[in-house]
Amino acid sequence: MDKKVQAGSGKTRWKRFGIVLVPVAAMTVGMFAGVANGAIPVDIAVSGGSFKVSAAELQANEFSQYGNFVKSPGGQKPVAVAAIGDAKITKLCQSVEVPGIGVVLRIEAGGEGSPATAKNMTLAMDALDGDAEFENIDIGVDASRMAKGTPESPWAKGPAAIGNGAPGMFGQQATKATFTNVKQSAWLVTATNFKLNGLHLKVGGKDKVCF
Repeated sequence: MDKKVQAGSGKTRWKRFGIVLVPVAAMTVGMFAGVANGAIPVDIAVSGGSFKVSAAELQANEFSQYGNFVKSPGGQKPVAVAAIGDAKITKLCQSVEVPGIGVVLRIEAGGEGSPATAKNMTLAMDALDGDAEFENIDIGVDASRMAKGTPESPWAKGPAAIGNGAPGMFGQQATKATFTNVKQSAWLVTATNFKLNGLHLKVGGKDKVCF
């Protein structure tokens, strides 16, 4: 993994990352232990398949990330949850393939100089590729102490409404994150507000898949 730290700038860049810095093995073991102890509520139900999301750029103000599970008809799925206070997404593409019949639903937005925007956005994903740059990042913090802030962690940086996880869980947080050339496999996206400027919806064959 190619890593470049810009001295004195408070910024860190990672190229071609997997699930944005979260060590997959450690995260998965930690999540299963948390669920066994009742620390992580497994109450988010999703459809039977993931969907693809790509973007030329995603700018995130107030960013945190932690491990969790979602429920699907096939059982519990370990995911990395990214929580974003405010997001701007350029050239967003989302596609989902209907199982068994090869029909793809594709949505595009945020092109032509007018990015899509979202507030209090969470993304539950199991794979992510792209380039990332973080400002004022903390890696390996207790996920339950991110975002809201406590006397023990007044430096919390993630979005207060959605940005923390279970006690003892691996977490990371940053005041700002910028992702470029994003390709993501996701199970769930939520937001209190999601504005899709320049929305285009298409239905077709497998050539409509985002990547």
